[in-house]
Amino acid sequence: MTMEDKMRLVQALPLSPSRALLQEMGMDVVSNPTREGRSLRRQVLKGAVMVFVTAGYSGKRFIFEKAKELGVRSVVLDGPDSWVQLLVKEGVIEKFVPIDFSDVDTVYDRCLKAVRDVRSSIGELDGITTFCEMAVPLASRLAEGLGLPCNTPQAVDNARDKHATREIMAKAGLPTPRHWKVTSEADVPKAAAHVGFPAVIKPISGAASLGVIRANNEEDLMKAFKKVQHDMSRAKIVAGALVEGDDEGEDVAGNAGGWIHLELMVEEYLDGAEVDCDLIFDNGRPVYGAITDNWPTVEPYFNETGSNCPSVLPKAAQIDLMELAVRAVQSLGFKLGVFHVECKYTSRGARLIEVNCRMGGGPVRDTNLLVWGVDLVEEHLMAFAGIPVRPPVARRPLKQMAEYTINAQKTGHIKNLDFLEKYHKVEGVLYARPLVAAGAKCHCVADGMPTWLCELMVVRPDVRDAIAEIKRIEAEINHELETLIQ
Repeated sequence: MTMEDKMRLVQALPLSPSRALLQEMGMDVVSNPTREGRSLRRQVLKGAVMVFVTAGYSGKRFIFEKAKELGVRSVVLDGPDSWVQLLVKEGVIEKFVPIDFSDVDTVYDRCLKAVRDVRSSIGELDGITTFCEMAVPLASRLAEGLGLPCNTPQAVDNARDKHATREIMAKAGLPTPRHWKVTSEADVPKAAAHVGFPAVIKPISGAASLGVIRANNEEDLMKAFKKVQHDMSRAKIVAGALVEGDDEGEDVAGNAGGWIHLELMVEEYLDGAEVDCDLIFDNGRPVYGAITDNWPTVEPYFNETGSNCPSVLPKAAQIDLMELAVRAVQSLGFKLGVFHVECKYTSRGARLIEVNCRMGGGPVRDTNLLVWGVDLVEEHLMAFAGIPVRPPVARRPLKQMAEYTINAQKTGHIKNLDFLEKYHKVEGVLYARPLVAAGAKCHCVADGMPTWLCELMVVRPDVRDAIAEIKRIEAEINHELETLIQ
C-alpha cells in the first residue's frame, strides 16, 4: 500500500470518541512525559475499541485484565474453542469472534469481514493489535487495510525473517554476524565454509528458541540440520505460539508452514553476555529503553534460564547494546509500539540476535513494571490506538530483581511440585509457580530441548543479592528434583 493510499484511508475514517477527544485535547498537551500527561492519555484510551488478533495462551489473561482496567473495549478474534470466550461472561472483554485460523489462504479476508462487522455493531475502531508473535503479520495487514495505526507489513515481515534482518542491517552499516541460508543438505557444507565454527542453525522465522542448535563442526551441523528440519515439519501453531510437535499418535504433521517460513539459516555463534533490550517507539523515535541481563542458556538448544534487572554490565557496554537495538529497529522500518530486542555483548562488541516486534513473553512485562515503573501492556495499547506514547520512567530502579526458570536435569516423570509451596513464605520471593503438572514427562538436555519445570522471581535491595538468592534456591530445587524425577 502506498503512502498516498494510506493517507486517503486515514482521512476517510470517521472519528471514534477516543480520537475525537485526542483531537480536542491536542497532541502537545497529551504528549507530556509526566504522570499528569499519562493521566490525560488514559482519559483518551478509556472507551477505545481495540481488536486483538488471537489471545495467546491463558497465561496472557493479564493483558486483557489490564485493558479492562484502562477502560478499553476489547474484541478478540480467536479459534472457536479459545479460552478467551470465558472473559466475555466475566465482563473482561466486550466481544469474542470465533475465527478458523487453519486456512491461511482465506484468513485475512475472513478476519477483515469480522472486523468490519465489529465496527458496524459496536462503533468505530481505534486499533487492531496482538501480543502473539505469529499473529503480528496478520494484525499489521488488517490495521493497514483499515487505515489504523500500525507498522508496515514489510517491516514486520523483515523482522520475522532473520535472514532478511541480517541483510538489511548489513546494508545499513550495522555489525552483522556471518550467515548463510540453508534449504537443503547440499547447502550445509557451503554454510560451514562461509560461517565457520562454532555456528548456530535456526529457523529464519522461529520463536522461543525452537529449532535453534549450536554446532561445533560440520558433522554436528549436518545432524542439527536434519533434526531441525524434522522438528519444524512437526511444529504447530497453538494459541498463536510456535510449539514443538509430537512424533507419536496419528496427527504428527505440523501446521507451522502455513504461518511462517520453514527455511533454515546458519550463522556464527556469538560469545559473550546476552541481554534483552525492551524498547518503546513513538513516531519512529525511542521513548523508552531498558536492559535486562540474560543468564547463560542450556546449550546446544539455547533454552532460557534466568535474568536480572537492572543490568550489571558496564555502562559503556549497556550504551553500545542500546544503540545497536535502537538502530536495528529503525533500520527495519518500524515506527511505533513495543519491541523486545535480543542482543549479545561479544568480544567484538554489541551484536544483534533478533528483533521481536511485540512485547516479550515470560517475565518481561513484570520486570519492566517492577524495576522502572513502565507497563509495556499499557504503552502498547496506547501506541496502537494512535495515542502519543511518553511513559514516565523512574530515575532509579524501584526494585532490583532476578528470576529463574528451572530446566529439567534428568529425563523422566516428575512426581509432584509441592516443594514450591515453601518459597511462597520466603521474604522477597514474588512468585514460585509450576510450569508442568505432577506426573508430566520431562526431558533433560541429553535427550533434546530441556523441559521448563517451574519459575521463580526474587526482589532484593541490591540486584547482586537477588542473583545470589535465586541461585541458592535453584541449587536447592535441583537437589530435590534428583529424587522427584523418575
